Amino acid sequence: MIKIDTFIAIETKSLYSHTIEQLQQEFTSIQSNNALQIIAKNLTKSKGHFLHGAIIVEIDDVQITSLFDWDDCDLIWPGFLTMVIDYLHDGFGETATSLNDIQWTLEKILTKPSPLVVFSSKHGRGEITKGVCNEYDFLQAVLLSARQYLTLRQQDTRTHTLNGMAEKYHYLKSLTENYFG
Repeated sequence: MIKIDTFIAIETKSLYSHTIEQLQQEFTSIQSNNALQIIAKNLTKSKGHFLHGAIIVEIDDVQITSLFDWDDCDLIWPGFLTMVIDYLHDGFGETATSLNDIQWTLEKILTKPSPLVVFSSKHGRGEITKGVCNEYDFLQAVLLSARQYLTLRQQDTRTHTLNGMAEKYHYLKSLTENYFG
């Protein structure tokens, strides 16, 4: 089972807590009832320049990424989608976030009846977490989560920074449809 969720910072700060328990109090899922109000408040505070958040990837109930992987969502999401597009073209994709020195990679494992994908997260502390799952299921989870983020952000008037993400999303959706026929 693959679960990909986007979390946003409740308050815009330059630094967040150093324990997962505290971070859980500082971030909320974009599925929460007040997510749009939090986005509006944070984008107003940053003058529309950034929205801190994290993409949480869980594979078979193992968290591969965490709230420690926070950065600007308007950079994380396009980077994540570019990694997946590169993966579909070459069987390998990677992206990195600058604020917390995180590197994510995707690798294909050719198996029958369907390929698997290995999603890895290397943290600045040298720690690596990995998960393996069905390629089709992973791609569907990415598309669903990206669409949820885009849909929510389009409800706010400051979506100009998401034009690149929207283009990558539509390209990935088209690639995926062609890839699986």
